[in-house]
Amino acid sequence: MKSEIKISSILSCSALLILLSSGGVSCARAAAASSQTDVSITRGPNGLTTVKEQSSLELPCVYQLPDVYRQSNSVILRWRKDNKTLRQWELGQVSGTNHEPQLETMVREDARIALNKETGSLHFGSVLASDAGVYQCQLLVEGQSPVSSGSGSLEVIEQLKFMPQPTSKNLELGSVSKVHCKAQGTPTPQVKWMRETQLPLPQNVSDHNGTLIFRGVSNEQRGQYTCVASNSQGQISATVAINVVVAPKFSVPPVGPIEVSEEDIAVMHCQATGEPKPTIRWDKDLTYLNENNTDPARFRLLENGTLEIRNVQAEDEGNYGCTIGSSAGLKREEVLLVVRSNKSASNSIVTRIIIVIICLAFLYFVLVLGLKLWYRYRRHMGKVQLEDGAHAAAIDGHEGDHHDHAEHEPCLTEANNSSKNLKSKLRESTILEQESQVADDIV
Repeated sequence: MKSEIKISSILSCSALLILLSSGGVSCARAAAASSQTDVSITRGPNGLTTVKEQSSLELPCVYQLPDVYRQSNSVILRWRKDNKTLRQWELGQVSGTNHEPQLETMVREDARIALNKETGSLHFGSVLASDAGVYQCQLLVEGQSPVSSGSGSLEVIEQLKFMPQPTSKNLELGSVSKVHCKAQGTPTPQVKWMRETQLPLPQNVSDHNGTLIFRGVSNEQRGQYTCVASNSQGQISATVAINVVVAPKFSVPPVGPIEVSEEDIAVMHCQATGEPKPTIRWDKDLTYLNENNTDPARFRLLENGTLEIRNVQAEDEGNYGCTIGSSAGLKREEVLLVVRSNKSASNSIVTRIIIVIICLAFLYFVLVLGLKLWYRYRRHMGKVQLEDGAHAAAIDGHEGDHHDHAEHEPCLTEANNSSKNLKSKLRESTILEQESQVADDIV
């Protein structure tokens, strides 16, 4: 690599002599300038480096860089991990008064990793398992090929630990539930569960690769359970508490909407069951009711969870939510409270009275119209019967002229009867006309 750089320097010297001959630049001076182009990395990461997790580490990158490049800002120091850029820094404009190592940390990526731009080393404050990989440092000179160190592998011995830490759980009675326990480390640890004081697991509880499976949770399964993880590094354990609970349920949910008048009493029911016994809290428009935002003289929460509001005001209108909760969970139901003002109530009564009066007037009109039509029909039928009777009497009188007097006596009697019937129908017709006239007057 050095020979290649020197050859290129000689070629550069020739070019400089051709271009700058008019300025009196000597070949000796150009050769002196070319001697400063010796850029190299003398020591970098090499071979395999093994460290324990959470320990500190420094990977070396010792380089040679002439001052001419530092002054021209044309050299970049770069670290790569698994062929991807990890850190880089411009090496120009270094202060000559400060000879202490300067660390440049790229906080936005990882504050644990810092680059020493004086020595070129890569410093790890606390190594993690994710830091394992292949590392390489480079010098990038403008106009030249990158100068690279050898590649070195980093192996991290992962510390034995739980990921995540097991925690206590509440299991619902009668359900199928799982409790997980996962561990990491080098080598891969073995994980198992045991009950308190190394008792065997209870019935219907099994351990599958660090996962406790409860089939049909019962009160007998409550208690302390310990997860144990072990490998060549040693053994760790974590104990959790398993509680058996009954999720809260509404035995009497709030039902609405509820309509009340101002100054009346509003009652909103809410009752719940569960194990442990759930608490009941009321809110209005998603803001919990308490002594600071309610009037204790009007708002009262009964022991069974019922909310009672006395002397209801217009501002009490809104959505009221009942939340029941315990360590087994939370549930919420909502009810709408509608407050009718006294003025609107009186207006409502007047409106109803007017509607009733209009309905009665309409029925009266229909009745009178029906009577009128009925009387007209009867009058028409009376006239028809009267005309038929008169016609029949005329026919009987004509036939009576051709018979003997003796033979006509019965006919005379019948004629008299027909005359009487005719007079009666005439009277009925007159009455019907009068009644019809009365109905017309009424309408």
